[in-house]
Amino acid sequence: MGHWSESLVDEVAHEVAQRGGGSPDRRLLIDVLSRVGRELEILSGRSFHPLRRTTSIFEPNGLPFVDIPDMQVGSMDPVAGAWAIPDPVNRQMAAVLQVASLGNPAPTSAPAAEALWIAGQILAEASRTGRLSGDYVLYWLGAVDHEQRMELMRRVMDPAVRFSIPILGVSAGGWWIQIARRLIWVTSKTEDEGRLIEPLLDNTMSGGEVLPLAAVEPILIAAPMTRQPADWAFTARIWTEGVQRPMDRPWSKIATAIHGHGIPTITLDPVSTPFEIACQVVLKGYWHGYIGSDEPALANAVAMAYPRQVERIQRVTRAPNSVSAAATLLEQLIRPGFDPAKGAEATRRYVRRKASIAVMQGRDQRTPLLQASAAVCAEGQRPLRPRPGRSGGAHEGSPEPRRPGTGRSGSRP
Repeated sequence: MGHWSESLVDEVAHEVAQRGGGSPDRRLLIDVLSRVGRELEILSGRSFHPLRRTTSIFEPNGLPFVDIPDMQVGSMDPVAGAWAIPDPVNRQMAAVLQVASLGNPAPTSAPAAEALWIAGQILAEASRTGRLSGDYVLYWLGAVDHEQRMELMRRVMDPAVRFSIPILGVSAGGWWIQIARRLIWVTSKTEDEGRLIEPLLDNTMSGGEVLPLAAVEPILIAAPMTRQPADWAFTARIWTEGVQRPMDRPWSKIATAIHGHGIPTITLDPVSTPFEIACQVVLKGYWHGYIGSDEPALANAVAMAYPRQVERIQRVTRAPNSVSAAATLLEQLIRPGFDPAKGAEATRRYVRRKASIAVMQGRDQRTPLLQASAAVCAEGQRPLRPRPGRSGGAHEGSPEPRRPGTGRSGSRP
């Protein structure tokens, strides 16, 4: 058996025949299913291999956490100082491995939604300072002594070695937040984990020969520091400017599957504001099941990330405050959510389009009231007016958006 998608050939052939499509060419079905399966793996960040045992050697370079693909909780051989953290959504799986103690546990930690907001702003700072680029990985390698770097490269060539380049690591609000990129030597034996990779060296940098040194997409991990080992962790993939996947399919058809089984993907570009990135992290946390729909931080994040759209909705719908207007926009954004394959600019267009829909719906709801007011005026009577403090803008006693604290950037190598 080749790719896992081949196991679906008989089922798809039967479905095509049932719908009057005759007997399809199995080779064609295998090719189509393989391409679709590959795109699903890239969007979900997982490979969906059958259960098997593998051996990995982790070199985290000072970071306490590493990402690990599709580990079954309880399947790891006992190793001193290493703990698999059950995924908060699927407790049978682990996407994060703790490989170092966090020291003294923090007495308290911020709620998960607020921690994701903080993590998003830390991610924005890393992007602004160029730490998410391949150049930063080369800068980190360049700071290593020549002989040590040669030994490092020999280890990276081993497919079992998972060598992490630390981008940053900070503590904030009782949480540990880190970003790292894994260094790999791409060969025919390199495991395909559904992740995107960035070649680091071209032929002008390697004397005419293209070396297969690459960095995996940046990975964000956030975990509360109140227990040792940690018992909860959020992980997300970071897609920077230029990462766009050609997709010949509607996102609405696969969004539920990606949100239910995939790893969150955050898209950003140089135009993305810190609040937009932080809002996206919070929303991805909700879509993928890390936080619930009753979190006040959801509407707060939307209000702070998209103030122009929220102000427009508040003005037209006469919402009592910006958070209420943001909640209206949030209702529009919930389904199907952002398609990471289209990039950060498409996310901004999606928000603008959904805001326009909310405005049109708000105008439709106001129409009966305006007609009634006009009829009263025609009779020479006083028109209906909103009660004081009920038209746009915040009034006394109305909740204002909370402003979660921002984190500090971490240390450089």
